[in-house]
Amino acid sequence: MKIFILNSSGNAGKSLIARELFYPRLDNAKIIEIETVNSGGAGFSSLNISKFKGGDDFTDIYMSILDTDNIILDVGASNLTTFWQNMSKFAGMEEMFDFFVIPTSTRGKIQEDTYKTINFLLGEGIPVEKIKVIFNEVKTTVSQDYEVLLSVDFPFDEELYILQNESLFNDLGFLKKTIFDIYNPDLSFYKNSLLTEKDGAEKLRLVKMDLANRMAQVVKARMDEVFVKITSLTPLWIGNKTAKKVIKAKAKVEVKKEEVEISENDEDL
Repeated sequence: MKIFILNSSGNAGKSLIARELFYPRLDNAKIIEIETVNSGGAGFSSLNISKFKGGDDFTDIYMSILDTDNIILDVGASNLTTFWQNMSKFAGMEEMFDFFVIPTSTRGKIQEDTYKTINFLLGEGIPVEKIKVIFNEVKTTVSQDYEVLLSVDFPFDEELYILQNESLFNDLGFLKKTIFDIYNPDLSFYKNSLLTEKDGAEKLRLVKMDLANRMAQVVKARMDEVFVKITSLTPLWIGNKTAKKVIKAKAKVEVKKEEVEISENDEDL
């Protein structure tokens, strides 16, 4: 699966959608960031990111796209024109991508730019079924918050929305963690740890993690639905995370067993 995330307007939520919605639900995914202005996924150590400052290094970008089956291409607004011009020099490049995802925001200017981005893609011959608009930061309903954008002639899917949760994403940005990093379906997981923690700074960190995890339950469920609606794939999130825990636990058992055997042999000597 190869997904191109774009909007000719900045601050529409492109990097957030890349790292929070698509990245943890695709197997062995890689984010390719083309950005010279914003930090994007910088500092999120759990992400597999290749970052390019500008769209001029097209050969290197192309090689990076080919290197992995599941690619999320996140192109900054200030780099979109240059990157697309370079890509258009090669026939059929746009056919490499399964979907062109346009995150948008409730702010009027971003809604206007979202429509311009839709028209741009249509003008470049991208099939309408490949263009998916994600309504970000929904406060009431999509129809109320995006009345201006929905008035234009395009088959929007109003089920592709993310509810506003500024507190969660501010906390995650401060912690440099993704929802995947902190999510645990056991709501007592962080609470049990913080109740026994004596260090004040660590206790505060655990409180933030606990509250973020509780907010993440709702956001994750909504993002699961959006992911399925766009890709028709089953999200791999829980299976992958559980598998990692099992592998780590098994490795620890094997190490302990080996240590015991060495210890017994030493006694025999």
